[in-house]
Amino acid sequence: MIKSIEAGRKEDGNRSIADKIIKRLHDLEKTIENNKGRWAWELLQNAKDSIADYDNRKVSVQLELWDDRVEFRHNGLHFTEQDVRGLINQISSKEIEEDKPTKKVGRFGTGFLTTHLLSKVIDIKGVVETVDNEFYHFAFPLDRDGSITQQLVPKIENAWSQFHTSVELIDKAYNASSYNTCFSYRLQTEKQKNIAKKGLDEFSMLIPFVLAFISEIEQVEIKNNITGDILVYKNSEEIHDNLLIPITCNINGKGSTTWIIYESNEHVAIAGEVEKTESGYDVKPIEGLPRLFCEFPLIGSETFYFPMMINSFHFSPLTERDGIWLKNNKEGTDKEVLLNQDLVKQAVELYRNVIKKLEAGNYTNLFNIVNTHTPNIPDKFFDATWYADKIQKPLREIIFNAKLVEMEGLNTSKRELSKLYFPLKSYSKEVQDNLWQFLYDMFPVTVCKKEHSEKWLPYGWPEWKNLNYATIIATIAERKSIKDLSGLLSKTEQEAIKWLNQVCTIVFKDESNAALYEKYSFIPNQYGDFKLRKDLFIDRIEDYQLVKILQLLGIDWKIILLNKYITFGNYHEKFAQDIATAISLKLKPPFTHTNETRSAITLLSEWFEENPKQGMDLFADLYKRRAETFMNVVEDKDSLYRIMRSRTSLAQLSEVATTFDEEPELLQNWSQLKEISKLMRQFKTDSVEELKEVLLLAKGLNVQNKIELTQEILVGLGVSSMEELERALEDKDLAAMFNHTSWSNVETFLFVEKLIGRAINNVISHLETLEEYDVSGRQKLANTAFGGIKKNGVEISIVIRPSDYGQVIVYYASEKNYLDFENAELWIDNGFDVPRHLTLGKILKTTGIRKIPV
Repeated sequence: MIKSIEAGRKEDGNRSIADKIIKRLHDLEKTIENNKGRWAWELLQNAKDSIADYDNRKVSVQLELWDDRVEFRHNGLHFTEQDVRGLINQISSKEIEEDKPTKKVGRFGTGFLTTHLLSKVIDIKGVVETVDNEFYHFAFPLDRDGSITQQLVPKIENAWSQFHTSVELIDKAYNASSYNTCFSYRLQTEKQKNIAKKGLDEFSMLIPFVLAFISEIEQVEIKNNITGDILVYKNSEEIHDNLLIPITCNINGKGSTTWIIYESNEHVAIAGEVEKTESGYDVKPIEGLPRLFCEFPLIGSETFYFPMMINSFHFSPLTERDGIWLKNNKEGTDKEVLLNQDLVKQAVELYRNVIKKLEAGNYTNLFNIVNTHTPNIPDKFFDATWYADKIQKPLREIIFNAKLVEMEGLNTSKRELSKLYFPLKSYSKEVQDNLWQFLYDMFPVTVCKKEHSEKWLPYGWPEWKNLNYATIIATIAERKSIKDLSGLLSKTEQEAIKWLNQVCTIVFKDESNAALYEKYSFIPNQYGDFKLRKDLFIDRIEDYQLVKILQLLGIDWKIILLNKYITFGNYHEKFAQDIATAISLKLKPPFTHTNETRSAITLLSEWFEENPKQGMDLFADLYKRRAETFMNVVEDKDSLYRIMRSRTSLAQLSEVATTFDEEPELLQNWSQLKEISKLMRQFKTDSVEELKEVLLLAKGLNVQNKIELTQEILVGLGVSSMEELERALEDKDLAAMFNHTSWSNVETFLFVEKLIGRAINNVISHLETLEEYDVSGRQKLANTAFGGIKKNGVEISIVIRPSDYGQVIVYYASEKNYLDFENAELWIDNGFDVPRHLTLGKILKTTGIRKIPV
């Protein structure tokens, strides 16, 4: 052997090794931001690869940080001669075993070079087995500090020299389960220390998932001597709920469990994380974490938006190990890409299994496991069309039809996304909350749990049902009327109008929604029926009699007049002159004489008599010919002529006619006329009408037929229980008014009790705002009566009643007694308007009473 040639050959080999190392380290320096944490995974990979050929062997590792160094130790198998050569000469085990099947990811190859980003000098200790089955301890520095070949070549040769110098034969069997292998990295700069900290943090965060994926790793201990923290993670072979792997973690002596969702087949596994709660498990988010693992995380795959992490030993990763190849060549024959694509498709089926288990179990916060956005990956590595069709589409079908969404309220089961509505992402949080509330009020089963709405929104796709302003207005319009809307909302009609006002005030605060006015009929007229805005007018007529007259003439303006309680929107107006013009046109000769026309003219004549000035101003010509118009509709002209010739005044004849109209039996018994005349003299009245009022006051009730007890009547009575109703009907006069033989409805009583409570709360709250009232010392004297209230310093008593149905019936003896006090007030509340004091003057005006017996 010529020594000079051999020396040259060796130098050439070292030069080639040095060139490869320098080029690779140069490339790594450019990607340092994405590779700061990779060193720890490469070391863990090497530890795991050391036992790859031994099925029943497990490995544990220790990672320890000081201010000036970081050490990685494992208790896996010893080095082989091949390992030592690969370590110093930078040859991967994959390169050496290129044509052989292997379970190793690849030891000491280009991936291992990333650990030199932590430090260019590594102190390596271990045990090596020779081909003669002898074991040696060794310890040597591996120095890669050099930017040119001439600097690195001698350091490669020096590594060999240091290795050979350090080897020491082991005479007896050594403890193979001890932490015999150690890589120690010297931290001399702040940059190196930052990389060490970054790797340690990343390692701690992701190690539970790695342990779930790799059962061969038994334990990982992380010791930070700078902070004093010691973390010990232990793997488990247990499976809970046929889905969860418990990874135990001891942090500074305090134990906890990380629960990993895990599903696998022979080639692929997927994982997520849950947190145990009192009632089940909350799914935790994995945003910002790598989604792809080739046994160890492919740092940089955080934007591969699969709903769970995917792991496969069989993945062919990109050179930088930050993703996988998913774009095939034109011929579609790239085996590595085809394999990667098939593995991801297998992950979709595993995900289907996971979703079925999550549906069936007590799992919540499932919005954290549905991200199906298109991965944010460069086109040269990624086929977006293939992914959309083969991965994204089936994933979304699985999610869309699974019962994953929690609903508002207790004891409600989860529902499918396909059956729910979600606000548009573009809306502000306030608008989203408003839309959610409006739809929930109408259809609670069509929206998710309120606090979860904003959690689901980021993961939506076009097939989701959008909840926007148009959806709300269209849903309201489908009800057709306030009555139907109130039934849907389980509210009174007045409460439903108040709700509608709130909704529409918010909706039309955004001027861009003005087109909804023209598209949907959702605004109530005076009948409560929904109409388009253009078909409604504000009622400035404020005269029911004129509206009634026009209605008898065949035109019903209550259809086009806006409900008086509506407070949103702008509308045209109808004034008294408008309706007068419409009536005049209908009565312009010639016109058809019908019963309705005659009734209309009769009412109009009475209106003219009561409102002569308005009649002249509004009707002009019709007012001038009012007598002619009236007489033209009288069919019995002979009787009319006899009346005109009578010496009795028309006013007196009118009273007699009214009496016979109300009491037709008087025609059969003329003797009663004498009795009427006697009563008029006894009560000193001047007309039959005055006599009737006096008799009604004396009797204390209206002359009417018995009527059925209804919810409205009970509200007027203020009765909220069957016992109270029975006590009320002990009043004979009151009992005579109603049919009540077998009446009982618990729900109605509860409803009445609710209205009474609301009225009391509203009135008291209103009095608190009035300066002259002091309700702080109030005392409840009876069901609806209160004392201890002061008005201008004087103590008063008040009675409070709901007036939702436009009437109040006072029957309680206690109420009458309290109202008999000198300083007493009756307050009413309808749940819509401001509560008001019902004064004696208002009672007289409302009832028309002119005389009161004293």
